Amino acid sequence: MICHYFNPENDLALAHGGGHYNPPASAVKLATDLSLLPVWFAHNGEVVLSRNHVPSDWQADIFGRLGIDVRWIPFEEKIRRPLEEDVLVPWGWNESLLRDWNRNAKKKISMDVQRLRERSHRRFSIETLRWLAGDGLLPPALRMPQELFSLSEIRQFIESHPRSLLKAPWSCSGKGLRWVEGEWSGALESWCANLLERQQSVVGELVYDKVADFAMEFHSDGEMVSFAGYSYFSADEMGTYRSNYLMSNELIERKLGDSIDGACFSRIAHSLASFFSRTVAPYYRGYLGVDMMVVRDGADRWIHPCVEVNLRMNMGVCARIITDRYLSPSSVGEFVIWANRSSDELAKICSDYSRDYPLVIQDGRMRSGFLPLTFVGENARYAATILVKEG
Repeated sequence: MICHYFNPENDLALAHGGGHYNPPASAVKLATDLSLLPVWFAHNGEVVLSRNHVPSDWQADIFGRLGIDVRWIPFEEKIRRPLEEDVLVPWGWNESLLRDWNRNAKKKISMDVQRLRERSHRRFSIETLRWLAGDGLLPPALRMPQELFSLSEIRQFIESHPRSLLKAPWSCSGKGLRWVEGEWSGALESWCANLLERQQSVVGELVYDKVADFAMEFHSDGEMVSFAGYSYFSADEMGTYRSNYLMSNELIERKLGDSIDGACFSRIAHSLASFFSRTVAPYYRGYLGVDMMVVRDGADRWIHPCVEVNLRMNMGVCARIITDRYLSPSSVGEFVIWANRSSDELAKICSDYSRDYPLVIQDGRMRSGFLPLTFVGENARYAATILVKEG
């Protein structure tokens, strides 16, 4: 049986390394509140491992009308007594999760998690850019990021550029970023020193005039990696993820490619699939995403083809699958993660939006309206929702 498991703390566990990791309370809360998110990308007959109690009839009418036949069971129950035929499919793999699953599993999972950890380091994003450069796919204005190993190297880098961005080697969703205006300070030195102690390096990049965030999503079957579609997302001014737009691949490419040669997208996708088939497929099965952006340089527009590589399931793939499976072809929408809200506020958001945008399902697909994708229970602080509109 395929058992999906939402563990968004995965990147933190990879940064920690080793097989004994206790995530912070905020990460546990996010994982708990959104634990049923995999319902929307699982296949019928599969199960989701839930970290919180959700009534068995939650969204039963909606699931019936959309043709969803996925059930959920407690994670703790399954991890204590996994069956021989159970196959764990987590959001992301790390040594701590692998150890916990194999402790009681009748059929042990064998996986080179250390290799996956290496491929999740931002150093791999730099390697990916070098591969794309070899294929002639880097714009002339793009400067290669640098991995910096000492405070003196970091200081020299930021004082050499009027605006730069420092990144933790392992981080996700806009976390572990530090925007710098060319000046060294005591607070910045402390941040860098702490990061060097924990992760041994810092990655420095230039800041570009971003027009749009998007990603190319891929899937590895263990032998080959293939292109799985686009995701088009929004982030705040600090780079923190906010939402994904629910649009067809064709519409996303049209919106992004108004002033860019459309063939450039397919060339980048083909090059990345080839590179990942060699460097990722032998060690990993599942989805991975490459965050990118459209950059403005005067009157020119160009694609930054690898801001970072996410070697795991991600919100963009989730939005892609929801769009392709459950939205009417003529509809668009937005997939939003509501964060750090009180349960009362989340309940009011869901109530108000459901009243103002009643859900319309036609021929097994959502045509318009609002829908909570996760259970908003007592003490919830996070929720995933979509708002769909025609045309």
